Amino acid sequence: MRTIKQFTSKTNKVYFFMKDTETCIRFYTDAEEEGITYCGEKPTEKKPTDIIALLPNGEICFVGWAGHMCYHNCSDGVIRIDYAKYADGEPDYLIK
Repeated sequence: MRTIKQFTSKTNKVYFFMKDTETCIRFYTDAEEEGITYCGEKPTEKKPTDIIALLPNGEICFVGWAGHMCYHNCSDGVIRIDYAKYADGEPDYLIK
């Protein structure tokens, strides 16, 4: 079974792309079930968003304008994952 936690400590930051609100809610629910927090709070209490960052310590953090720029423009030390594909078991979930 695929987990979100398997990406902790893999690199500086892992970004998860959410194609829609339902995907983000699914991510928040899955993360919460794995014991992952969002800035110390339950992920399911946060508003859905398009990009979510997972820090090496296993916590979700807010992605502001700088994080969005990093998501779209950085390649060194950054992993980008299409969460809908990842959660559905598709092999091509990495965004290049």
